[in-house]
Amino acid sequence: MRVAWPMVRSAFVASVFALGSPGCDSGAEAPSAAPAEAGPSDPSRGAAPGAATAPGGADTSGDSTAGATPSDVAGAPSPGGAEDVATTNGGVIALSPGVDAGSGEPGGSETPGTSEPPGGSEPPAGATGSTFHVFLLLGQSNMAGYPKAQPADRTEDARVLVLGFDTCAATGRQPDVWDIAAPPLHECWNDGLGPADYFAKTLVDVIPAGDTIGLVPCAISGERIETFLKVGGARYDYIVQRARRAQERGGIIEGILFHQGESNSGDPSWPAKVNTLVTDLRTDLGLGPVPFLAGELLYSGGAAGHNTLVNQLPSVVGNAYVISANGLVQDPSDTEWHLHFDHDSEVEFGRRYAAGMIAALGW
Repeated sequence: MRVAWPMVRSAFVASVFALGSPGCDSGAEAPSAAPAEAGPSDPSRGAAPGAATAPGGADTSGDSTAGATPSDVAGAPSPGGAEDVATTNGGVIALSPGVDAGSGEPGGSETPGTSEPPGGSEPPAGATGSTFHVFLLLGQSNMAGYPKAQPADRTEDARVLVLGFDTCAATGRQPDVWDIAAPPLHECWNDGLGPADYFAKTLVDVIPAGDTIGLVPCAISGERIETFLKVGGARYDYIVQRARRAQERGGIIEGILFHQGESNSGDPSWPAKVNTLVTDLRTDLGLGPVPFLAGELLYSGGAAGHNTLVNQLPSVVGNAYVISANGLVQDPSDTEWHLHFDHDSEVEFGRRYAAGMIAALGW
């Protein structure tokens, strides 16, 4: 039934945007192939020689254990109540299992294309003062979405948009063209559910009625952090070009959602490289210190030890927060990598990311 609606959906999205500003048809080169998921035992996949690192090492003094419970978030209401969000002076946010942070109801390989979009997507044509809140989605397969989306996940809200990731017959979506968001947000072939789906379903109930949310998916399954770096990485320009498309259409990039590390598991230089990526993106996109939310990895499996490094990020990256994976579980179909969250965990993870972003932005 969804396939029968591409023209109707396009007409609706066009009605949300004003048409005709300059620069709307500049193309962004996309990844040429989506690699298979790389596990911690495959350190060479996706690595780029000469990747830059940030000065200074990771400071373990900012570490926080998952499930910490100090309730000292200032000026930031949590949808699940103040007791559900914890923060430390290092900026670590952890959410306990079962946080009800919103009303979202859980329920052949294609890769990002390089074709020119037909153009015409422009800033929301809402009432004066309305805001197009944009969030970048970075990382590897747990951000892209591993578990299959279920029918209940496909419920749409016209105020939540996604920038097309690839050509997708199932949704009628095209690369770099805005559409109403529904899974899959990333690779069409996988039809996966990632945390950004329920992140947006939760956040849309918090923003003003005339505002819109825009998701810019840029995660690539199986890639190391080096792939995304400005120096030596193959996908940095791709992220920047897609982010600029949102900015050209009036979007305000409010924050970055990040889930990566399985392919760099245990690499002590990883936190500094993440800082390099975030610093370069903030500078090149003129973002200022927008919140950077990094999710923990599964507490089981071969990459569980990497969470020590994930929890160092708030002491290395400015305005960074860690979203707890405590209580989340492995997808039973992941019998090879033992790295991926199951469906209900992705739903819960998305709500935790939303609660963290609400706290970080003071909404």
